[in-house]
Amino acid sequence: MGQGCMIAASRVTFAYARDDCLPFSFLLKKVNTRTRTPVNAVWFNCLVGCLVLLLIFGGSIAIGAIFSIGALAAFVAFTIPIFIRVFFVGNNFRPGPWNLGRFSIPIGVVASAFVALMVPILCLPSVTGSDLDASGMNWTAVVYGGPMILVMIWWVVSARKWFKGPKVNVQHMMLGNEGAVIEGKEAGSGSEDGEAVVVDGKGKAT
Repeated sequence: MGQGCMIAASRVTFAYARDDCLPFSFLLKKVNTRTRTPVNAVWFNCLVGCLVLLLIFGGSIAIGAIFSIGALAAFVAFTIPIFIRVFFVGNNFRPGPWNLGRFSIPIGVVASAFVALMVPILCLPSVTGSDLDASGMNWTAVVYGGPMILVMIWWVVSARKWFKGPKVNVQHMMLGNEGAVIEGKEAGSGSEDGEAVVVDGKGKAT
């Protein structure tokens, strides 16, 4: 499971670096020409994981706080796209080859409500009252909420001024659109009139 998380984290790191969101993005977004994988992003996440693991020498409270955010972070990460699709995008969403059809919105509402209920529960300590001390405290809210607050401050102060969203190539945008047509002047035609350029599934203009 650890290797699976490492691979997933490296792809997320690569995606953010590809969009120039991270420091040293020019290194992290490089793809190895032989393996066709983001090797630098993999090693970066491996290094971060090893450094975080050193907290185990700081006692059970420190490393327990790191382990405790696993479920919470997964819930939030998986639910954000669902929440945006249900409450902001609505019927403007382009479904993929497999989708829930008319049940998509109701299931998305239930999923979002479930996570909204579970997030506070996962932040509660296992003991209460006079038995609660530093060792029994659930530090999830601090360990996870702290960096999230810093990220939101960074967005307001800086990132919103230059980040324009994920980089999407033309082939991806045309995927699934049969007979996709881009209105414009055909490359190399020399014509002054607008001509339709049909893009096939391989991203080639015909």
